[in-house]
Amino acid sequence: MFNLIMEKKRILAKKLKENKWVFIVFPVLVLLVSGFFWGQEAIAGTLSVPGSESDPLVTASWVEAKFEALSENLKEEQRKRQVLEERIRQLEAGAGIEVPFEPEQPVVVAPALTYEIVTVDTGKRILSGAGTEFVLRSGRAMAIAGPGGGLSDLTSGQDLSSGETINRDHLILSAREDGRGAVAETDAIFLIRGGYEIK
Repeated sequence: MFNLIMEKKRILAKKLKENKWVFIVFPVLVLLVSGFFWGQEAIAGTLSVPGSESDPLVTASWVEAKFEALSENLKEEQRKRQVLEERIRQLEAGAGIEVPFEPEQPVVVAPALTYEIVTVDTGKRILSGAGTEFVLRSGRAMAIAGPGGGLSDLTSGQDLSSGETINRDHLILSAREDGRGAVAETDAIFLIRGGYEIK
């Protein structure tokens, strides 16, 4: 019985040796056939059929409509460019300050607000309006706060309360018209932009 099993094993091993090419050729053949079909499917997916969803046919009227829309867009862009070039020319000529650009509305250039030179005698107060800016150019002055707060020293980034010294050449902003301003300790010269009153 044992000899019979051993004999069958030997016969099977001999057949496997004679037919070992089957174990090499069969997987290679399966890979080649699979690759062929995968390649056909990939090529078919990339090629578009004219008139299909991926490559639609168009009419002459559709193409003309697209060209017309493109032409209108180009004309509008040229018009905007001309408006911008005119604004730049006006700004370079010193015509005024720039206002926010809104293409649907006419462009309005407002004249620039300039600083006014104001001399304040010793002991006099200069009360500022809402949004008034001023700079102490010479002399000494102290801040006057209002009920709503003090002055904003924009140069140093601090709030000036009543009695605090205003530094020369610092930009000062008055947020409200509520009695804020400055009192001159000596004769002083201010540059002021906005409303003010000397008392």
